Amino acid sequence: MKSRALLVSCGCLAMASASQAANPINDTLSWSADLRGGYFSSDRDARDGSSDTTDELRARIRLGLEAELNDSWRAKARFAGRYSTYENNNHFKFFTSAPSTDGLRRGDSTIDELYLSYRPDDRWEVTLGRMQTKFELTGVAKKSLDRNDSPNVDITWTDGLRVTRKGDNGWNSHFILQRNRSVGPTNVMRSPLNFSKNGSRVMGVYSLESTKPVGPVVQRAIDINYLPDALHRDGTETGRIKDYWGLVGRLAAQWPLGNNGTKFMLAGEGGYAPNTPTEAAMNTGTSGDAGGLAGQVSFNFIDIVPRHSFALVYGQAQSGWLLSPDFRNNNSLIEGRYQWRISSSSSIEARLRERKDLDSIIGAQRDQTDRDVYVRYTHKF
Repeated sequence: MKSRALLVSCGCLAMASASQAANPINDTLSWSADLRGGYFSSDRDARDGSSDTTDELRARIRLGLEAELNDSWRAKARFAGRYSTYENNNHFKFFTSAPSTDGLRRGDSTIDELYLSYRPDDRWEVTLGRMQTKFELTGVAKKSLDRNDSPNVDITWTDGLRVTRKGDNGWNSHFILQRNRSVGPTNVMRSPLNFSKNGSRVMGVYSLESTKPVGPVVQRAIDINYLPDALHRDGTETGRIKDYWGLVGRLAAQWPLGNNGTKFMLAGEGGYAPNTPTEAAMNTGTSGDAGGLAGQVSFNFIDIVPRHSFALVYGQAQSGWLLSPDFRNNNSLIEGRYQWRISSSSSIEARLRERKDLDSIIGAQRDQTDRDVYVRYTHKF
């Protein structure tokens, strides 16, 4: 039965919820867990003129074990599984690349964290192995143009090295060297990015971010993504190969609304890729290069009443922007998001979203439109 894995996972987390009294196991070991699940529905008006509707229950369960080896060293391993009543692949293995374009397929499970971390002081941390990395635009509906491992109920990860430095002035630096296998990456990077060439296997990411409030500004950040020999400009193995760059900036500001604790946050993010595939490779034209711009803006109304918030998000990514897990290339997005933070460890969220093709695909009968809605519950232990 396709829903069996979903029901088993929910049952396991129900038992964990009843016994969440203490995460420490002993002086060295501790455990953690989180459950996210709910109802998901989607409708597609496809480019070939057909239409399709999907309704399902989805769940993601993650169970972690962490060891504090001494004051400076720690290690962590975590199991992660993604389940659905619509699709069930029933594969558990140590995946070295993501088996689908958005990470694990529904029904798959893996080890999504397995790392060793060294923290010599309060400013520096070095992590080696399999980890979660994300650079999100803050707000009710956190999204990213370039890096956001495991959003929603997805499961993705980063294999490599991360160095983090906390600055005295509130600016924090993040440097990531990510290992990508020849068959594909471990997180979302879109075609015609390709890692078959030896020189493309290691990519670099640098981010500089401050979340220290300065007046109304609550987030400032810049990211630089460098993927050597990864862009197949013509969309073929034998065509031209270039380095791919992605430059991202984020900014968010927040103001009080009235005297009842309500706040308004305006947040925006922009991205630019100077080297892009051709229009012909993306099947959106016959000459020239695909656009390399992407952007999002969100309007957040936080604590409209205590613990209840709402956001409206609009974003676009041109065909040549290939890094975002949250915004498909050649798509526009508009989304409404409601959030109820029940407690520090539990929340309920609802989303209504529509995505459309920006440029028409050659030979398509019409532009593709996707509409989806979900209501989900998240609990962290």
